[in-house]
Amino acid sequence: MKKSTGVVGVVVILGVAYLGATWYVGKQAQAAVERVVAQANERVVKMLGADMGTNSIRIEINDYQRGWFSSEVSYTLFLKDEDGKPLELKLHDKLQHGPLPVSALSSGDFMPMLAHSQAHLLATPATQKWFDSQNGKSPLNIETRVGFGGTGKSVWSFSPAELVEDGEKISFSGGAIEMDFTNDFNDNTATGQVASFSITNEQSGENLLIKNIQGSSKTTMSNENDVSTQSSATVDSLAIDSPDGGAVVLEKIAMAVDSQQKGKLLDGALRYDFGRIAVGEIDLGSVSVGAKARQLDVDALTELGKTYDAIVARADISADEELVLTDAEEAVMREKLVALLASSPSVSIDPLIWKNAHGESKAGLHLDLASPSNAQEQRTDVLLAEVLKRVKLDLTISKPMLIQAFGQVESDPQQAQQMQILGAMIYDQYVARLSGAGLVVVEGDTASAAILYENDKVDLNGQAMSVPEFLQRAMSAVM
Repeated sequence: MKKSTGVVGVVVILGVAYLGATWYVGKQAQAAVERVVAQANERVVKMLGADMGTNSIRIEINDYQRGWFSSEVSYTLFLKDEDGKPLELKLHDKLQHGPLPVSALSSGDFMPMLAHSQAHLLATPATQKWFDSQNGKSPLNIETRVGFGGTGKSVWSFSPAELVEDGEKISFSGGAIEMDFTNDFNDNTATGQVASFSITNEQSGENLLIKNIQGSSKTTMSNENDVSTQSSATVDSLAIDSPDGGAVVLEKIAMAVDSQQKGKLLDGALRYDFGRIAVGEIDLGSVSVGAKARQLDVDALTELGKTYDAIVARADISADEELVLTDAEEAVMREKLVALLASSPSVSIDPLIWKNAHGESKAGLHLDLASPSNAQEQRTDVLLAEVLKRVKLDLTISKPMLIQAFGQVESDPQQAQQMQILGAMIYDQYVARLSGAGLVVVEGDTASAAILYENDKVDLNGQAMSVPEFLQRAMSAVM
């Protein structure tokens, strides 16, 4: 009898201890969730600027009902669509508290953890049709294991879907994203894949089909203000088909983005590679293009964009129409531009490469920019000379490649041959004129140019000259 009483006492003590641990861990889990949400919003602000980050995308905790063994949490993700109209995505989370959440134990995971989250998307006006395609079930489910010490693993599962919206049929194969978190949830790695995605206009018959999308990213934070991100994505093929014309097909697409942000300054590199571009029967070959930026002030760039958008809105015109600035508006734009140039940023195309079966042509442009003095009083030409601290242009054009490109414009063999002759004539005519002015150097079937502007001097294909002399040569080639 005494032995059984002792066993019962031990069980009671263990039970009370577990209840206390669960209550404490549940409290810690809530603090972790609130901290992660705040960190996510802060990171968006750092990447996009204060105004865009706050107004364009943010996440809020609408309700947090903490119980003893689990909590019910509701989130809203605020976004804007392509027209600037607000969108809301809502999530509901069933959060089982650690150290041994029942939901994790039932799935065979016996590792101690802070919480086991099972969240799903809720229906909103923005997602209602997506829900309807699932017969009312959630099209997105998220399972997250939140470890101790700021670690975690999250799996996002998207269900296959087919829906019709505004006369367009959308087919989605479903997909998944897996994310791992470390360093108090500040660092993460992610991978994702989607087998296919298509949009078909049921009236016109036009179709967009994307196959095998895969992506990965890695984000690390060395301190509160330094964030580094590397992202990449590949697509096997993207095809745009129309009953009225030949299909446009892009194959072996690759994208890479690298960025390092220190405070408000951003260094970034972006690259797109298209392994093959085809328009109907025409094989245009491959295209690769990259862009880089250094010392870019994100806040100043945001302010410049806001100012321009406000001027366009007051003028009641679309942004692509010709805009005539008043003196006051020009003064404000100059002020914002000077603020952007204060960090001495640089931008470049690094480089653009076009290849086909007969050769390749490429172009690269690098600009080092500087803040001008007395920007409000300078003439535009003087201002431009001060802003452009260093300009470097490299250009290479392959004659066989250009002739091949011209010939592919026509499918008829005889007409294709005539187009090739025309391409050769255009190349010879312009290259001869540019070569005569010393603007290009010809070696065999390749014409190239290397132009460097720095310290009010120009280096043209290895020959130093003044800016007026360079402009005179350029004008003689154009006239």
